[in-house]
Amino acid sequence: MVPKIRDVQSGIFLLVVSVIMFSATLSFKKLTSTAVGPAFMPQIIAGLIALMAIAIIIQGIRSVKAEREKESSADAVVEKDPKDEVTYRPVILSFILMAVYVVVLPFVGFLITTAVYMFTQMMILSDKPERRWLLFAVVSVVSSATIYYVFRNVFYVMLPNGFL
Repeated sequence: MVPKIRDVQSGIFLLVVSVIMFSATLSFKKLTSTAVGPAFMPQIIAGLIALMAIAIIIQGIRSVKAEREKESSADAVVEKDPKDEVTYRPVILSFILMAVYVVVLPFVGFLITTAVYMFTQMMILSDKPERRWLLFAVVSVVSSATIYYVFRNVFYVMLPNGFL
């Protein structure tokens, strides 16, 4: 039952983060006369994070209720599944990877740094038997190129170029 309660806790954490993120965007100064300002995308992202957090909270609550009903209806011995073991290795590696990304981004540039970051993050978060190197590489390169193009040519936001 502990992992299900963690779902609720992580959902609440994400909801708080999204509220803080959204409230931080309210102080962004509007430099143009258009309806879409610098706070637009962060507010959209904060809203999406909030919606996903609410979904995680609801799913976690439902799982906790189902687990409690299952425990009360059957007092059978439950064997531990090795996949249920909690490991913090991916979380720690993700935080380290984010820190490296932030430090390297201004020097190397958005395209290369983001593609490498996304590929590495996918490798960290996927199970070893389910890793698809080629798919991860293609998704990383296409995503970072698309994001770069949209921000540069649609939103007219300059992203770090780096030395390349």
